[in-house]
Amino acid sequence: MADRIALQAAAPWIELRTTEADWQQADPKLLGELLTQMNLIRAFEETVLELAGEGLVHGPAHSSVGQEGGAAGSIVGLRPGDQV
Repeated sequence: MADRIALQAAAPWIELRTTEADWQQADPKLLGELLTQMNLIRAFEETVLELAGEGLVHGPAHSSVGQEGGAAGSIVGLRPGDQV
């Protein structure tokens, strides 16, 4: 039988929570842009799944439906000269 070894995180885990003050300070234009990005990503993901279901995608089609916020939020702070 395989050995079981307990693991422990090398860095502390913390939970961040937004407050009402955070939402009050948020730029409405930025929030709207993020929502637009999330909707665009969702539409793309759903289209890929639809095309894959019809056999029109040649290769794997991995869906990220439900993870749109992570994609949009991870690039929100990038500037035009930044490299990823």
